[in-house]
Amino acid sequence: MNLTRIGVFLVRLGILVTVGCAGYHPPFPESSLTGGLFEVKISEALTPKVVTVKQGDEVRWVNTTSGPVTIAFMQSHDDLISCQKGFASPGWGYLFQASVLEYLMVATVHPNDSASLCFAIPGTYAYTVHTKTATTGHATRIAGSITIK
Repeated sequence: MNLTRIGVFLVRLGILVTVGCAGYHPPFPESSLTGGLFEVKISEALTPKVVTVKQGDEVRWVNTTSGPVTIAFMQSHDDLISCQKGFASPGWGYLFQASVLEYLMVATVHPNDSASLCFAIPGTYAYTVHTKTATTGHATRIAGSITIK
C-alpha cells in the first residue's frame, strides 16, 4: 500500500515538473544586445507599417494615441526573440476570451508608453494593433509586419 502511494506521488510530481517547466522561459533583456533600434509610431495608422531590420535589432512600438492600444501577434514568439519589454504570452486564460482567441503574444501599451521585441530568427512576422478612440469608442485593427534579415 505504501509503495503504491509513493508511486502515485512520484508520477504526479513528474507531471507537475514536466508541465511547469514546459512553459518556463528565463527573463529576456528589455533592449537590443546589438544596439539597433527601430521605432513604429502608433496613431490612426502605423508609421511605418512594414519594418525591415537586422537580426537582434529592437523594434519598439510607441503609442501616440490618447488611449491604450493592444499589439498582438498570431503566434507565440518566445523561442524567436532575444529581448522583450511589455509583451507576454497570454496563456490559457486568454484562449477562452473571444476577442483575443487567436493571439499568442500580446502587449497593452498605454498613451506615451512603448513596448518592444528583438527577433533572433530571420523571417517575416505579422501583427495587428487594436486601437480604441477615446471620444467615440470606435475600435480599429491595423495590420503591420516585421521582416528580420
